[in-house]
Amino acid sequence: MSAPYHLVVLSNNYFLWMGLKHSIPYMINPYPTLQWFNKVGENCIFELREKILQENDEIKWLVITEERRMQEVQQCLPPERVCVFSDKLSIKQLTEQLKHPEFRRTMRKETPLTPSEIHICLLIIMGFSPNSIARMLHKSPKTIYTHRRNAMAKFHCNTLADLHRKIRTIENRSLYQ
Repeated sequence: MSAPYHLVVLSNNYFLWMGLKHSIPYMINPYPTLQWFNKVGENCIFELREKILQENDEIKWLVITEERRMQEVQQCLPPERVCVFSDKLSIKQLTEQLKHPEFRRTMRKETPLTPSEIHICLLIIMGFSPNSIARMLHKSPKTIYTHRRNAMAKFHCNTLADLHRKIRTIENRSLYQ
């Protein structure tokens, strides 16, 4: 019998990875498949998202990451299939989370991108200016700037370069899921 989920360590903390790798088999049975994403960066989260979306819908994922990155990771991964928790949990809390993970849509504190925000982002990375997008869509430039600002906030971007980088990393099909 296999575990009902995969366990991913999204951290460059080698000691966390080794500790989990050696203790998980003693904490729960059957123990999950363990994976370590140790190149922590923007692309790493999106690579994990792509991997999750390509897997069977029945498979759930537990992701352990640094506490400061939890919100960013929750925002990018599908909450109905992924349970994200902090690397700061005690052994008792970790064992409880592993035995009874909570996969629910309400985990995401922010809403995903709206269809309008997705459309605007895709046009922006294609090289269109906000003013030209406004003319094409028969909308006010202020509306386009608002959609762009909201998308940047949801992706935790401070600059347009960050937004371009994050959106280019995601394949178009995964934006809509």
